[in-house]
Amino acid sequence: MESSENSELIFSIRQNLPNISEEIETDDRGDNSDVKILCLLWKNGKMGAAYFCGEDKSLYVYEEITDTAPQFFLTCSVYREVSPKYLVTVGKQSEEYVKYLIDMSVSNDATSTVDTLRSVPPNMFLLSFKEYSFEICRSVLSELNLCTTADMSEAEKELYVNSLLNFDYKMSIYAAGALIKYLDKNWAHFMSARSDLQYLQVSQISLKGHVLMDWTTLNALQVFQQCSHDANFKRGIQSSNREGLSIFRLFSSSCKSKVGQTCLRYFTVLVTNVFVLNVCRNMLLRPVNDIHELSKRLEFITFVLHPNHQEFVESLQDNIKTLSDVTIILTKIKNSRANCRDWNILYKSIYHALFIRELTSPYKNSCELLHEFYHSVTTELIGLENSINNAIDFTANKNFGRPVIKLGLDESLDAKKLRRQDIAQHVTAAAELAAQQLPDYLHECAIVYLPEMGHLLAIKEWEPHCDPESLADLGFRFMFTLRGTIHYKNPLCLELDESLGDINAEIIAHENRILQRLSSFILKYNKDIREPLRVLALIDALIAIAKVSAQNNYVRPSLNTENTHEIQDCRHPLLELVSNFESNDFFSGNNYSHIKIITGPNGSGKSVYLKEVALVIYLAHVGSYVPARVANIGMMHSIHSRMQATESASVRLSAFMIDAIQATQAIHNANANSLILLDEFGRGTTVEEGFALLVGVLRDFYKKNSDCPHILVSTHHQKIVDYLPEGVLVQYLKMAHTEQNGVLSFLYKVTEGISNSFAFNIAAQVGIDETIIKRTKELFKNSKTIKPIVRQEGCSLSINDRSLVELVANVDIPEPDVEN
Repeated sequence: MESSENSELIFSIRQNLPNISEEIETDDRGDNSDVKILCLLWKNGKMGAAYFCGEDKSLYVYEEITDTAPQFFLTCSVYREVSPKYLVTVGKQSEEYVKYLIDMSVSNDATSTVDTLRSVPPNMFLLSFKEYSFEICRSVLSELNLCTTADMSEAEKELYVNSLLNFDYKMSIYAAGALIKYLDKNWAHFMSARSDLQYLQVSQISLKGHVLMDWTTLNALQVFQQCSHDANFKRGIQSSNREGLSIFRLFSSSCKSKVGQTCLRYFTVLVTNVFVLNVCRNMLLRPVNDIHELSKRLEFITFVLHPNHQEFVESLQDNIKTLSDVTIILTKIKNSRANCRDWNILYKSIYHALFIRELTSPYKNSCELLHEFYHSVTTELIGLENSINNAIDFTANKNFGRPVIKLGLDESLDAKKLRRQDIAQHVTAAAELAAQQLPDYLHECAIVYLPEMGHLLAIKEWEPHCDPESLADLGFRFMFTLRGTIHYKNPLCLELDESLGDINAEIIAHENRILQRLSSFILKYNKDIREPLRVLALIDALIAIAKVSAQNNYVRPSLNTENTHEIQDCRHPLLELVSNFESNDFFSGNNYSHIKIITGPNGSGKSVYLKEVALVIYLAHVGSYVPARVANIGMMHSIHSRMQATESASVRLSAFMIDAIQATQAIHNANANSLILLDEFGRGTTVEEGFALLVGVLRDFYKKNSDCPHILVSTHHQKIVDYLPEGVLVQYLKMAHTEQNGVLSFLYKVTEGISNSFAFNIAAQVGIDETIIKRTKELFKNSKTIKPIVRQEGCSLSINDRSLVELVANVDIPEPDVEN
């Protein structure tokens, strides 16, 4: 990394590539239409972020937020949410932060390594502070050109951009300006066409009101679970991955439209200076703790499940399934690349949105979400639908052809088209006349029209390798040969060119001018198109959740702000689909204990209990009904877990180090409104050290008293009861079981108390030899006493053992001096 002025080189960075284009040119630039480029900046505890999405040509700017070092939990959360292909940052950052970004972009995880030498990955770029200072970046952002500001003056543009973003968030403005300046200079490295760098809209995103969760927790709870393709030759290909058994698959299978499925997977909250706008992206990835937003979703699910509304809901879904994501189509329209099929998809989406508005009119006051959708449809959208319908003739051309303008829209264009209709008659007569002039060995010809060359006489080759110039005596001037057809220009074609002119080119140019005006009108009011479709996507996702809730007997949760959780008969939403499942209760907060220590044999259901409780709380923060009999859920700040550790050579961390890092993140980021899951923490090291660390972590949380988070711990350390303080904050639970003739039967019910691990019983049930288990019991029993360990019968001494015995037998040990 190059040090900026008046600064020292704090640490060493090894740049992999000398030029940005070297790495990007290895990819096909045509596949970068959906590229995401993220800019992250951090200074004095404040984090700013902005990213550009190539798919919808939008710039998203995050609100400035406090992010503490060295964990940078929110930085990791933003990186996970955006999933960028490229990462940009200004080089003059703190040593910790730049190291963290490098490690995160390499491993795509929150973990970090301890090496001082860093190699900047190919997808990360460090910018010079001298070229990208705050004032320069702020000025670049103020002068940003948007599609909606094409007719505005410079002062009006600056005022409009200031109305979209809060310029008091300096780090956010810095990140957005740096990203715009960087893209303006280097866009050719990402896309071959310069015109592709356009901004349809700018939106401000807020992390406030979100429940913080990392990828480790989402994976442990199976919110998403991508599986490799069954075919060996497709494994490892990103596009061939499919969704396994997960919460996303559970709900998305009931969605009727692609926009509904997109809403479940992608959800973000956009904020302007005037109002909050929820954009349906990352709904499952970003649970929220805003009671009003959650109540709005729950209210709509209750509305959907009402028996009197079933016919309306079915009609609603029948129309929603025709909707499409119009972001790519709007981009094509902006670049004048939209074909007739694209315009038809846009028209159908607008038409059905207007039809659904009429459909929901009797129910607009029944729930807030329907009321929001009804008023999201503006008069401008109605005008857009009329304009497209009156302008484009969808029956006059094939799907992938050029859009055709309807007759009756423009008198001048109609006159040109009427004139073109006469061409067919003239061309037919000309072809008959030209056929009479042909030699006897030629029996047919055709008159064709090319905009660049006019009318031509087309004759098929009469014999292989025939001489095209042989007809020159008849006045046929050879032009070219294409696919076995020879094209000539003769006096008749010249006469047609002069009399008919280039009418087709004139018609195309005239239609393109009309399409350009229509495109400008659509892009100017693109927000009026997006907003109703956004709400309809959320409606489709919530209808899918409602269907799953009805099928699996979910209940509507009560929400509170007293940090209390009361769940009766909670179930695991995925495991109950594949096997018989026992429900359990969970009570935490206020008058209930905050720390639950759960013991029990392996396979008795400890980990499943942790997950089912977390999933019920998580689903409540998504706005879903929950698998329980009764549920009263408190609003959470974050959900942390130490449940699984995936080792990787790229991270260079052991399983125990990953466990420790995950526990550290929980310690630094959790508060009284957090949920922490610790599944056998400390098992990656020695028993004594792992147990000591577990006790230390729990005692640290215990000291917070009423501010202690909600903690669920599964462990095999029964002696933990001797090391934790006694009090109402801690509760000891065990997994119930029965034993008959040495065989354990698990009941999967949580009860009060402490349980043994029954390791020998479990080992016998899984098939370990009885002699091994018997000997293991003897060694285990003797290790707890002062009795010597007797060698097992049939185990002969080795040569080294005999030598050692003889040596010890011959050692002269003096008798102790009794007098002294």
